[in-house]
Amino acid sequence: MSTEEREFIKSVDDAILSASPKTLKQLQELDVKTQLDGNSFYEEYATSLESKKEKPLFKTKPFSKNKPY
Repeated sequence: MSTEEREFIKSVDDAILSASPKTLKQLQELDVKTQLDGNSFYEEYATSLESKKEKPLFKTKPFSKNKPY
């Protein structure tokens, strides 16, 4: 795992710890979906940010999937 990926995961984790109950509910739904699909929560969230289809649930540091793992 790259340093950039670790920083992104830490920023997501930090944001989750201070998220509102409404945001936590949305994150819980995303978590359940990723578990059922067999995907990583962090990868799914990063993908949704990159596609810009969904509004971010909270602020995180930018993440680029262009770097090798």
